[in-house]
Amino acid sequence: MKQIYYSVLALCVMWFFVLGSSTVSQAQEAEEKPRLPIAMEGVLKKPMTQQYELHLHLTNISDEPVDVDVRDLPWNPTDGPTWLLAFRLHQHRSPIKQDTPFGKFGSRRVTLLPGESIQDAIGLNDRIPMLLEEIAQFGVRLEWECPPENLKFVCKEGTAHVLVIPKADSGTADEYVIDHPVCQVKERQVGLIDIPQGHNVLFLLSTEAVMIDLAQMKTLLLQVDEYVRSCHPTWTNSWAVSFFTDRKYAGFLGEGESQSYFERGLWQQANLGQYSSQIRTLFRFPWIKEKSDAVYLSIYQLQQQAKF
Repeated sequence: MKQIYYSVLALCVMWFFVLGSSTVSQAQEAEEKPRLPIAMEGVLKKPMTQQYELHLHLTNISDEPVDVDVRDLPWNPTDGPTWLLAFRLHQHRSPIKQDTPFGKFGSRRVTLLPGESIQDAIGLNDRIPMLLEEIAQFGVRLEWECPPENLKFVCKEGTAHVLVIPKADSGTADEYVIDHPVCQVKERQVGLIDIPQGHNVLFLLSTEAVMIDLAQMKTLLLQVDEYVRSCHPTWTNSWAVSFFTDRKYAGFLGEGESQSYFERGLWQQANLGQYSSQIRTLFRFPWIKEKSDAVYLSIYQLQQQAKF
């Protein structure tokens, strides 16, 4: 009788371990987030003296197009924990306070072709209010997990996921070679009116005919991309354009005379549309209901088409 009892007990114990391990395995699989074949790379930049930015590049490393929701991009506000960690550069690894943007970014999907990337930057001076003081006294260590726990991407192979700003770093701005006379020619070609300070935005002079003709618009956007690459190397490939029929009205709504012009209906008449290179979308005639539309236009895809 005892032998039967012990045999049953042994079977129960064995079944418990089998069932338990299976349950744990299933729980781990349930917790495992699906990863997109998008490789993330982070690079430290200093566009101006004592101004630090983390430039992030996400590239489709698969052989197929991949859809990415902009709300999942690492530089946009989140309603969850941050993926970027910051520590003082000493043996105790004291965490540094960050002011992370909190919120839910609007959902919009971007399709990345094989090899296509989407990029943007995180301003570290704004994100870490005491950044310069921390650098002066201790130095700063930035890091993220690979793969990042709170993101849907993988880390690019062979790239660092730890970046160090040494103690007492001078903060000397990165140097770039810019041919200013050539840039002035390019500015005239694209119809540049102004670039508002602190924004990767261009106000361009254009016409309704160009806005309607997608072939002309594609050519113009390729010229703008070439201008940005040559003349604003500190920008990533995330920039925006606002098109106006009259340079007098160029500006952000609500700033300067724009609000007054808007109240009189003049600003919206002059504002033909906007283009965002990050979401790859051209918004045409946003103030005219019967003509308003949105067209998906990827600079990368336009460049690929131009090769053939």
